[in-house]
Amino acid sequence: MKSHSPLQSFPTLLCFLASSILLQLHPVSSNPAEIYETCGNEFSCGRITGIGYPFRGSEDPAYCGYPGLELRCDQSSNVTRLNIKNMTFWVLDVHPSAQTLRVAREDVMQNNCPTDLVNMTLDYTLFDYSTSYINVTFLYDCLFNIPNVVFSCGNNSLSVLPGEVGAGLCKASVVYPALQTGDRGSFNFTGLDQVLRQGFDIRWIVDTGICNECTRSGGRCGYGGGTNQNENQTTCFCPNQPYVQSGACSSNSSPPPSPSRGTQASK
Repeated sequence: MKSHSPLQSFPTLLCFLASSILLQLHPVSSNPAEIYETCGNEFSCGRITGIGYPFRGSEDPAYCGYPGLELRCDQSSNVTRLNIKNMTFWVLDVHPSAQTLRVAREDVMQNNCPTDLVNMTLDYTLFDYSTSYINVTFLYDCLFNIPNVVFSCGNNSLSVLPGEVGAGLCKASVVYPALQTGDRGSFNFTGLDQVLRQGFDIRWIVDTGICNECTRSGGRCGYGGGTNQNENQTTCFCPNQPYVQSGACSSNSSPPPSPSRGTQASK
């Protein structure tokens, strides 16, 4: 019985790994009509309804949404979640025409203060802050008394100041954006936990011009060209040939008889 050396089996292992990666990168279906139907799904979860490209639900294929804009639905609580820079946010509201989301950090929604002692950071390739917020600094377990809002946060003694303040002689400093409640630079600390849970607005900066052109022509928006993963851009999935376009579908591409756009709640 012949035995195989580790060197002989190494190419086989490489082929297996390459195949696994390709299966993850490419869509499950290569049927253009099915891609067109799948990317017609709209995300709905609780009060968040009818959200389409550049977002997608977690159950939709990756090519139906822009990278990094995946929405997840907790059906038991009807909470919509979005991950930004490895931090989980609750999506409280969406305004597609203004391209804005109202979000709040999950730790704030579940407590009366940030329990993850890290500053919030946006992915600036995808989002930017709106103009209606002010930064608030939470200082944890300071070695001196700060004459401002002080309350307990778990096992920590917590002081709150407007603006951005470094940790200094405190255990940690966490800067958190909150909705502006008065003139620029002012903030009302009354009912701070409720204010934080109102969230703050961010704007997605993905160019939707191609998508608008696509939907007006009867197409459905996606990313990466469906079966052509070399197209790292917003693309238009059309009902008939040519199935994938960089802009609008051609005039002879009319939708085949099929059910209307679906709406799903994604987990």
